[in-house]
Amino acid sequence: MLEERTLDFIKKQILDLNDFSYKLEDDGEYIYIIFSEALGKDIEKEFTFKLIDEILFMHTTSYGWKPVEKGAANKYFWIELLK
Repeated sequence: MLEERTLDFIKKQILDLNDFSYKLEDDGEYIYIIFSEALGKDIEKEFTFKLIDEILFMHTTSYGWKPVEKGAANKYFWIELLK
């Protein structure tokens, strides 16, 4: 369930955009998405995802844990990915 919801979130974010490369790692408790390319640029960004009370949260070093499926919380994903 965690992997499915994480991949749904990522796919919704980059739906119509090209030139993204990432891999997924699952340790049973967390999902790690590691981007190596975004919008045609080589990058090295890692995002950690976890379900907390059935809400998908994303962790970054800049913002900590943020819920990402409601409202405009996905802005943290884009700010972290593109900085």
